[in-house]
Formats: sequence, structure tokens, C-alpha cells
Amino acid sequence: MYLAEIEAKDLFEVKVEILRIMAVLDPTGDWLGRGARALDNPRTATGEHSLDKLHTLLSDLESRGVNSESFSQLKGKVPLRRGWDEHSTT
Repeated sequence: MYLAEIEAKDLFEVKVEILRIMAVLDPTGDWLGRGARALDNPRTATGEHSLDKLHTLLSDLESRGVNSESFSQLKGKVPLRRGWDEHSTT
């Protein structure tokens, strides 16, 4: 049971870091409000990506930023923040 708790904390911490990075890279997205849904994986029994997969996403975002494949994949999965639209110039 203790190992499962540690893994859950690790998953949470990596997800939080991914969402913080995405909030900076894509300020129009509601990353800190509803961004966790972008990290769901409905193809697994738990609905979670593996810790290894999340670390890969995090590493890709840290090294390549908006040019990363991870950024492109995640950007379309989160709604715009309230007050933003596709045609906003601010």
C-alpha cells in the first residue's frame, strides 16, 4: 500500500509541473483550472498515464517548449480560459 501512495504522489507532482509549464507556454488555455483533464488517459484501467509517460511529456516540454510534440498534443485538449477566444489580440 505504501508504494502505491508514493507512486500516486509522484504522478500528482509530475502532472502539476506539466500543467505549470503549459500555463506559461499557452496562457490562453485554462491549464490551472481544468488542465488536469488533458492528462487523462481513458485507455487505461486507472485513467492515468504511466509515470514514465508523464516524465517523457515533462522532459519534452522542458527541452523543446512550444515546439515539442507534447505541447501540440496537449494544447488542443484544454478549453480556453474565460475571456479568451481564438481571435483575441491581447
